[in-house]
Amino acid sequence: MTPYLTNNNETNKPSTIWMTSLADLLALLLAFFVLMFSMSEIKVDRWQTITETLGNKISDDNDLVTKTGSAEKNMAMIREPKAIDLAYLEHILNGKKQQSPLLTNIEIFKAEERLVISLSGSEFFRPGTEIESGNMIEAVYLLGNTLRHIENRVEVYGHTDPDPITSPTAKYKTNWALSVARALSVANALKNSGYEYSIRVFGMADSRFNELSEITDKDQKYSLARRVDIVIQEAVGQGR
Repeated sequence: MTPYLTNNNETNKPSTIWMTSLADLLALLLAFFVLMFSMSEIKVDRWQTITETLGNKISDDNDLVTKTGSAEKNMAMIREPKAIDLAYLEHILNGKKQQSPLLTNIEIFKAEERLVISLSGSEFFRPGTEIESGNMIEAVYLLGNTLRHIENRVEVYGHTDPDPITSPTAKYKTNWALSVARALSVANALKNSGYEYSIRVFGMADSRFNELSEITDKDQKYSLARRVDIVIQEAVGQGR
């Protein structure tokens, strides 16, 4: 066998060198079409249609955010499930008030989306005290017998008159501490009466004393300032 002879299998193997030229041609065509597209004139009418469509969509989204707010900054917009109707509850409590002398001096009224039960006056609170007598416990117990059957969220706000506490032997050194103590005393009485949901307690001190500006009699105004408000919300309470 001479060295000039080759294997038939090697001579019959198809060559792929043509693919290199094809790849070069495709690359040149792609570059050509990209260049043509970049130099072409934009159809103004079509572009305007696209921008108007996108603009309307963005505008709708902005309107939605404006009306509802973002989730991080507008948690109050979250809809909470409602419990018992407050008008119906007010009717029940007023009926109980007419039947019991202990509830005569308690004010019950609607304020926006909440029902307020206000315990005020010297019968319940005197200066510097959180509970004046057993009348407070008995009155709250009567209210609790009704409130324990509802699922509404309950909040308790304690208030004081604006006079600062100056006595060195006073149990509470500030009006804020006194208002918290008053609210806690009523909240504990509600708990003992059978209300099983959590109760939010707030000490307001004399921060809402200006709401009594229409009352001219000073003694009456100060008496009403020393109070606790039981506020019943429409929403369901949390944590049974």
